[in-house]
Amino acid sequence: MGFKEKFAYRKLRKLISQQKRTPIIPKLSLHSKVGVIWQPSEKPAVQYLRNYFNQHGAIFRDYCIFDSDSNPAAEANSLSVKDLNWWRIPKPEKVSDFLETNLDLLLCLAAEKNYAVDYITALSQAKFKIGSSESDNSYFDLNIKIGKNQDAMFLAEQQIFYLAQLNNNKDS
Repeated sequence: MGFKEKFAYRKLRKLISQQKRTPIIPKLSLHSKVGVIWQPSEKPAVQYLRNYFNQHGAIFRDYCIFDSDSNPAAEANSLSVKDLNWWRIPKPEKVSDFLETNLDLLLCLAAEKNYAVDYITALSQAKFKIGSSESDNSYFDLNIKIGKNQDAMFLAEQQIFYLAQLNNNKDS
């Protein structure tokens, strides 16, 4: 980890320490707000999640994080390398709208974890966050370890499965 990355993560830890947040397992219902963080290679999994949550009447919002090799069209719901400052921290004007959205659930499909993914996941105001990370220091309330099966569709299906399990156990 280089100097810039160490500095950025130190700054992120400071921002996280200022948050007061208690995870709440979402009971998905009509008008639940669901957000998904993804990367361009995961578009089929995002569409799968969009269809699933739209069928359940949820409000769906996605945020695509492009890597350095991509040349995206400028969109409000995306982040590219041009939207990072010198320290590789996302510029506030690009992420504040998504971060401040009061989501009931945040799902992260991003296979390639990087600072931008961690930043958005950690600082999101979502009530419950689900994703996959091999690190024990993830920013998820539910971390699904998928091992060698690094397929976004598999992760999306696992997220739906465990969310359903949590909702079943919550009613007991």
